[in-house]
Amino acid sequence: MARRPGSGMRWLLFSVSGRLSRRCYAWALLFWMAVLAVPVSAAVNAAPDSSALTMAGFGIIFSFGPMAWSLAVMSIKRLHDAGLPGILVCVLVIPGASFFMLLVIMLWPSVKGPNKHGPAPDMLIFSRPAQSTGPGQIANHEA
Repeated sequence: MARRPGSGMRWLLFSVSGRLSRRCYAWALLFWMAVLAVPVSAAVNAAPDSSALTMAGFGIIFSFGPMAWSLAVMSIKRLHDAGLPGILVCVLVIPGASFFMLLVIMLWPSVKGPNKHGPAPDMLIFSRPAQSTGPGQIANHEA
């Protein structure tokens, strides 16, 4: 079965095109927090002046680049989904405003239906299956 364009982990984490729902954005943030937690916890538990501390430092450095790019493009896709301009992602680098901008990105509702950035996000992975309500009728219970 062929995958539709705009699906898969490479698109989710590294592509600017398309739209991203709030739930998928939150799961991707949790993914990157877990990835970064590994070298950070290794650094915290390493003895001072040890090779383990050096390796943990390299782990943090090497994971930060892909994580920063991924968070930027996922935030752009999330802003596109909310009907806001993607340039607002620049607010995330302002120390005082970044927390509030992250809240806006996480909580601002999606634009219903398609917009200029594409169709509404397809959340088949996270949505509940449709349930039958009677003969020939289906009730769709999406969040």
